[in-house]
Amino acid sequence: MERTVRILAPAAASLAGAYGLWAVVHLIAQASFSQNAEWIDFAGTLALLLGCFLPAVCGFPSLKWCLGALLLLGILALQRSEVDQQALHRFGRTGHVRVLGVQKSQDGMSAGEVDYYTVSVLDGPPLTQVRGGTFADWHWKVGGTYTVTVDPRGLATVGRGGDPGAPVLQRALQVPLGAGLFYVLWQRARRPWYRRRPAATRPPGGKH
Repeated sequence: MERTVRILAPAAASLAGAYGLWAVVHLIAQASFSQNAEWIDFAGTLALLLGCFLPAVCGFPSLKWCLGALLLLGILALQRSEVDQQALHRFGRTGHVRVLGVQKSQDGMSAGEVDYYTVSVLDGPPLTQVRGGTFADWHWKVGGTYTVTVDPRGLATVGRGGDPGAPVLQRALQVPLGAGLFYVLWQRARRPWYRRRPAATRPPGGKH
């Protein structure tokens, strides 16, 4: 019975912890999207990093805490992409734009450069500027005509091409990241249970 408790208790606590952290990340992504505020992403990222590295600062150094922080940041990036794509899939309208100019600007979240395209709308919702890809360059040329999908509410980032479809990939990738987060928490939670060994269960004559 006690062996079962030692196995199930850390697993249950780790599962609850992983789900709780996933829910916090989900709230951050939803708040950032609904408020159209990139600073919420930045603040949420900073809070997650501090929360994960605090145990190391307090005397529990472990690479697992670093791994947990990276997994949470990965989940946050996927969820932010998920809500954007879901909005474009549900509410997006397809149009065509002509590129008038390109300007590079520093991106606060990725610490890299992002292209901003000044455009004229040929058909579709009104636009004046389109932000290019964060991790992949769109390679739009001045004078070129391109298809875009726009959220009329102005919440989702303008998408390149037509309807992007449901965010199946983002949801699927969260599963292994969530499993990794569970494993990190389980590795930490199981230690106190396996260190406890009641005297009654020790072999006769064993060392105390």
